[in-house]
Amino acid sequence: MFGGTTTTIAAMRDAARAMTSVAVSTADELRALAAARDAIEAAMCERLAEMDQTKAHEDEGASSIRTWGRRELHQDAGRTAAMVRAASTFRDLPAVAVAARASQISFEHVQAFTFALKHVGRAETIALAEPLLDVAKTVTPGELFAKVRQAKAVIHGEDLDKAWLRGMAKRDLKITRCGDGWHVTGFLDVETGAKLKTILTNLSVPRDAGDERSPAERRMDALDDVCTSVLANGLPADNGTKPHVFVTVEADTLQAMADESAARALDLDLKPAHLEGFGPIGPQLLDHLLCGAEITPILIKTIGANTEVLDVGRTERYATLKQATAIRLRQGGVCASPGCHHPIAHLHHERWWSQGGPTDLDNLIGLCRKCHTLVHTGQLQLTG
Repeated sequence: MFGGTTTTIAAMRDAARAMTSVAVSTADELRALAAARDAIEAAMCERLAEMDQTKAHEDEGASSIRTWGRRELHQDAGRTAAMVRAASTFRDLPAVAVAARASQISFEHVQAFTFALKHVGRAETIALAEPLLDVAKTVTPGELFAKVRQAKAVIHGEDLDKAWLRGMAKRDLKITRCGDGWHVTGFLDVETGAKLKTILTNLSVPRDAGDERSPAERRMDALDDVCTSVLANGLPADNGTKPHVFVTVEADTLQAMADESAARALDLDLKPAHLEGFGPIGPQLLDHLLCGAEITPILIKTIGANTEVLDVGRTERYATLKQATAIRLRQGGVCASPGCHHPIAHLHHERWWSQGGPTDLDNLIGLCRKCHTLVHTGQLQLTG
């Protein structure tokens, strides 16, 4: 009998009591059920690993633990394999096992640790286990996976550069006339793809509340607008306007890149350079993109209500370039309206300029074109 049996049984009893008590709210019932689920799944991971190791599944006529799980537990082979791997993760990271048995984290959280052991490195993950576990207890599995991938991008930045170079070798674009139009095939490298995505994302936002075009139609209209504009204004020359593609990198990361040992420091707060529309990029691609680029320095950690160097009060009606960049970083480049993921098109005064609102960061939010219109027509109200 493994060490988590007592906690598993206790979680099941708590759930049973919650389900049979008239004094317990539905929310408390759900919390108790979730705790029982997490403890049971942790126990199943260890039991399946034990069965796999002892080949007990063969005694029941199953050729593998996956086959047995599919037949007896009615779960996909991939899930059974993942649960067996989770037991291995418990052995490498005992604190994770304790947290899983105690229902502090779910099976999906454990999968993030399994991913880290394989892709970040065993020694690195063991060193990161404590801070990662602290994060895991307070966030969703998806957020934990994002944190793990962030650590992987910082620790193994050279892998990102290798992927960039592989993409450069594969890049291709073919436009072939066929039937009713043109068939487009190809592969875009990181930089070119980010440029195209930036253009299409910004131009394919719904024009107003009545825009009934499908996303595909909006993207095609955006591409047509770009082509029409280029043909109307002439083909781009070397001295033309550069595309507005955003690369975000913190000062700590730049310092870490200069110091190889620091670059590999196991610091969960150290973030890789980020190419908007693509994701983390390696140091070589960052150097390439920064060559000749216009750089706007922003102290990310000071973006808030009291950044005096970025506030201009009533002296300016419109947000400055640095304010616009700061707001873009603060909101991740997307509209501040809850649930809206369209890119920022307007910087809006929460306390309207016409009502005496200052052009300060704590009074500015970024909105997409549609949400900005809805705010001014009174159909959308945003509260801080």
